[in-house]
Amino acid sequence: MSEQVILTDLHPYEYEHPFDAKALDALQSTSGLDILVRQFNKQITERLITIQYTGSNLKITKNTHPKLYDLLDRVCNTINLPSRPDLYLKEAYEINGFTIGVDHPIIVLNSGSIDKLDDDELLYLIGHEVGHIKSRHTLYKQIAYYLRILMNVMGKVTFKISDMFLENVQDALQLALWKWSRMSELTADRAGLLACQDVQIAIRWMMKTAGMPEKFYDNMNAESFVKQAKEFDELDYNKLNQVGKFLSIFESEHPFTVMRTAELLRWIDSEEYNQVIQRKTIDRLNKKYEGNSVFCRKCGFRLEGSEKFCASCGQQL
Repeated sequence: MSEQVILTDLHPYEYEHPFDAKALDALQSTSGLDILVRQFNKQITERLITIQYTGSNLKITKNTHPKLYDLLDRVCNTINLPSRPDLYLKEAYEINGFTIGVDHPIIVLNSGSIDKLDDDELLYLIGHEVGHIKSRHTLYKQIAYYLRILMNVMGKVTFKISDMFLENVQDALQLALWKWSRMSELTADRAGLLACQDVQIAIRWMMKTAGMPEKFYDNMNAESFVKQAKEFDELDYNKLNQVGKFLSIFESEHPFTVMRTAELLRWIDSEEYNQVIQRKTIDRLNKKYEGNSVFCRKCGFRLEGSEKFCASCGQQL
């Protein structure tokens, strides 16, 4: 495993996908919705998470699984997340992971990821999940997941006076949240690449996630997959294909794996990835977002705006 460049003071604005950043800023400014979900999360969800994962899943500690523990530490150090989340394993065959929880987020990896990925590819996967935490995606992902429950609660509070209105709001919000959720994966993919710092590792991870059988792992044709990704990207030149893409995934929280690969390659080709690695984006960032308080200026953790201290690094705001 090669050594990664430590991206000191890395800020999410340096690498967030513009579609994600724009949608997330809009969601963050939606008055009331985040407060409702945060209280729901604080009173119910966080407690359920603690009970479920401490009671049913394997927690990774330095004593029990030092290698995995150190991989998480390495990622947090590389892409600047001072507050280290807990890491758990879940019994599931497919390559996947997810992050859940807002005030105390945890990362959960499928056991299949440990079996099928090498250490470098695990850096990418863990970096992807840390990217979700760094941009505070978890709050709005939980809004998407619990939206129906929340709307039912609101209906009871208002004595069902506005059921039809709430249903229409729910449908519109759900579509908006699904669209944003897909865009958030593009940001997390960039964080994964910044964590492993090798595009070939990222491509191997994408190929395995897309369905590459284990018996072919020793003979993966990355060039062919890259060609497929670029051909898929070119389909957008045809308006009918754009409609087809939208209808295929508009109710999905994740974009096509091949599409994600194409977006990652476009980011690399733009030279923005190299600029982040070489730390050439810090001055540009300070000039562009001078006075912006949405993120902690020290560690780049996304804020709600009312905090006195950053929850990630403790910086006074």
